[in-house]
Amino acid sequence: MDLDLTKLDTMHPLLAPSTVADYLLKVAIGLGRQGHEPGALLIVSLDDELTDAKLNWVQSDPGTANRLDWHRITEDAAEAITLALVYEANGWVVRRRMQRGEFADWLLIDKNRGLVALEVSGVDKRDDKGRRLREKLEQLSRCELGRRAACVVELSPPRSCLANAIEHNGD
Repeated sequence: MDLDLTKLDTMHPLLAPSTVADYLLKVAIGLGRQGHEPGALLIVSLDDELTDAKLNWVQSDPGTANRLDWHRITEDAAEAITLALVYEANGWVVRRRMQRGEFADWLLIDKNRGLVALEVSGVDKRDDKGRRLREKLEQLSRCELGRRAACVVELSPPRSCLANAIEHNGD
């Protein structure tokens, strides 16, 4: 699977152009500071099934990183990678950003026009024993939408884990 992050605007046409530009900068800085170059291999776990993806992005001036929040770089890079991944793997596209109190980051539309709540987290190193993914799935348990998924992206090594949450039965 190829994840061409430079095509986020085509994958997700409802993303604001400024958001796409910011994500591309953060991806370049976040992956670059971990020593990765365009074409890096991303190890992907899709509901516990492993596959590989090739990450493509445009490098940027590393001097920009000192003017930005390092945590925000990691989080935004993770969101960019995740949005490319869910598009390529599942055909999900952005409908809108979720609001505080909705317990997810993005509201997506699947191929059948169903809604999916997506929660994303980024870490610079490994998500030891899946702790961060479990936290995100727990957070999603408070979301009212029936279909929910969480993704944790590790920038070093480039690895991501996308997991579907248990269906919400409306109780």
